[in-house]
Amino acid sequence: MKPFAGKQKFLWGVSCSPYQHEGGYNGEGQPRNNWYDWEVAGKVEKSGRSVDFWNRYEEDFDRAEMMGLSGYRLGIEWARLQPDKTNGEFSEASLARYADMITALRIRNLEPLVTLSHFTTPRWLGRDPWLSEETPEIFSNYACRMLELLNQRLTERGVAPPRWFITLNEPNMLAACTYNVGAFPAGGRSWWAAALVALQNQLEAHVRVKRGVHALYQCNPTWGVPMLSFNTFASDLYWMDKMLVDVLEGARQTHGNESIFAFLQERFREFTRAYRGMDFPHHGIFSEMVGELIKQIQHALSRRFLHESTFSRLVPLVRERRDEPVVDYISFDYYDPFVGNAVRLPSLADLQLGRVGLREWLTKGLATKWWDWKALPRGLRFFVERYAAEYPDLPILIAENGMAERRCSSDEACQRREDQQSRSYFLRQHVLEVKKLRAEGFPLIGYFHWSLTDNYEWGTYAPRFGLFGVDFESADLERTPRDNGGDVPWQTYAELIAGES
Repeated sequence: MKPFAGKQKFLWGVSCSPYQHEGGYNGEGQPRNNWYDWEVAGKVEKSGRSVDFWNRYEEDFDRAEMMGLSGYRLGIEWARLQPDKTNGEFSEASLARYADMITALRIRNLEPLVTLSHFTTPRWLGRDPWLSEETPEIFSNYACRMLELLNQRLTERGVAPPRWFITLNEPNMLAACTYNVGAFPAGGRSWWAAALVALQNQLEAHVRVKRGVHALYQCNPTWGVPMLSFNTFASDLYWMDKMLVDVLEGARQTHGNESIFAFLQERFREFTRAYRGMDFPHHGIFSEMVGELIKQIQHALSRRFLHESTFSRLVPLVRERRDEPVVDYISFDYYDPFVGNAVRLPSLADLQLGRVGLREWLTKGLATKWWDWKALPRGLRFFVERYAAEYPDLPILIAENGMAERRCSSDEACQRREDQQSRSYFLRQHVLEVKKLRAEGFPLIGYFHWSLTDNYEWGTYAPRFGLFGVDFESADLERTPRDNGGDVPWQTYAELIAGES
């Protein structure tokens, strides 16, 4: 394969999201998102200030610049921009703050990768917004108008507007965690059928936003050419990951009464053959057996619930402009993609947090925790190779990749129990794999590590993902470089990418 000759500079970056990093949600007088009721009911830890990125973004950008990064992924929170349904007006203060953030990134030569929706929605939109056929258009209208107002403020300052966008973060995980697992807030409907409705509505929203933003930028040519995609959580469960891009592409490639499902079945078979051909190392008989069982169940459910009518609104929408690509680039998040690793035997160590009783430990202990996720850079290669083979004209961006440790009683991060892997070792494995793939000519355009600092992880502060640790008990939320006996992860990342472009 010839080296990829793209004009876009490679984006070495870090990722964050509004609800997980900004803080200042769901309190008295603060914007309320769809997690408000769960926070108030005590189902999750209160997000509070999180790491107060809303007020301390510049010092975090300074750290990214110090590391020699070239990109920074951040999100724009809908609940901040339109906190009130009654008038639909945009918050001028929030628009100004996000314009300040983009400006601060440009000053530091950090390319902004902007997420338009990162799992959360305004509380006024209801408990199940992605089950409503109205939401895609509501979200599209909001996103396009918001970008128009934001970019006007940036151009008035002489600052280039953002060009790289993720429309929706991990639609597959939002649907699964909300309606299959029950780990995200919902209004009561559950299981497979509801998850598929949420997927169709999110994909429709992506298509509408992509078209609207391209039209907006065409009317303002000095803003440049926008690049939009959605990112998925990479998984060996084809029907809850790669299917999302393939169903859009299938709508483009098929005609009339041709079967979308037949197109997906063929892509599923190709994916399965390629996966088995990688001969990944086994992580134990238990995980292998569980993984195969889950795959068989999911495949059976897909055959039961997936029909031509499942995407009845999405397919005609795509076919209106079948000459347009469904995404401008491929984007995925890479953690532990093997579903067999998602289930494990309960561990007594889970009781160390002191937050659960015996019954809850037994019921929740079967689910793998963030700090138990396996690390396998060869899996990253698999997904890059698969997408490059089927979408050769599209660049590929890794929007998240990271490793969690767990909070100890001292609020410090404990060493990983199973593999004893350090964060620096993890970085070397995965960044070097990215560099190899680039050298081999794969069209990679970016790698974003999750995350620069520790953060709020969807209901808990227990996982620690940061290159810089945060003392959440301190008044000033001090950022401290992680240090494993002189092996400092942020320095490791900086050294790995030094001279790379």
